[in-house]
Amino acid sequence: MGRFADCDVIVLCGGLGTRLQSVVADRPKSMAEIHGRPFVACLVEHFLRHGARRFIFSTGYKGDMIEDWFGRHRGGYETLFVRDPAPLGTGGAVAQAMTLVRSNPFLVLNGDSLCELDPERLLRFHTRKRARATIAVTPADTREDTGAVRLGEDDRLLSMVEKPRRRMTGYHNAGIYLFDRTVEALFPKSHSWSLERELLPQLVTEPCYGFVTASPLYDIGTPERLAHFREVWKDPSVHFPVRSMHQEQGSLL
Repeated sequence: MGRFADCDVIVLCGGLGTRLQSVVADRPKSMAEIHGRPFVACLVEHFLRHGARRFIFSTGYKGDMIEDWFGRHRGGYETLFVRDPAPLGTGGAVAQAMTLVRSNPFLVLNGDSLCELDPERLLRFHTRKRARATIAVTPADTREDTGAVRLGEDDRLLSMVEKPRRRMTGYHNAGIYLFDRTVEALFPKSHSWSLERELLPQLVTEPCYGFVTASPLYDIGTPERLAHFREVWKDPSVHFPVRSMHQEQGSLL
């Protein structure tokens, strides 16, 4: 595949967002309001700008809110929805969404974080390395609740430990993955499982690489980080104008 526009994009929106309950109790975490739009629209917007045209949303808790919102904001792209019947974990959610994936490779995004990397560069890197999987990573900062990634000199993945007690690695997992379809053969047989804990650590024996980006990693996993994102995010939307949400009945405001 030569163009990012041909990549299907799976967006994982099934998390319960328990740490956000004090400020976002009535909707999925990815639907937290950001200046008149849901957070997931800010995420989708970035990849639309880079040419993505087919999004597969893996939803769970109150997933109908996500379906309804994108149903009211149709554009020149395709949206498909897979509702998890019960919490399946990030891996189980991807496995269920695979029935709708047509492209090879395909992109997977966490629906509660945003890193504005260039997906065309990510795809070129993935292709040049002949990777089975490529994980976007950012230089480590003080946060301790991300995956800790260690890379070799050629950007080969050496280790990936989800939320370790002690951080001794140089990179954070940015929650953006480009997978070759052959990775599906490595999926655990269990119904519910974690990408971060059960698949990614396995990939150290595969052609798996880390794509290092200097773009900041935002997430809305805590009330403090949600407030910070609202502060720093001033981006005017092209595809999802703010005014449309103000005018809708049942606005998120």
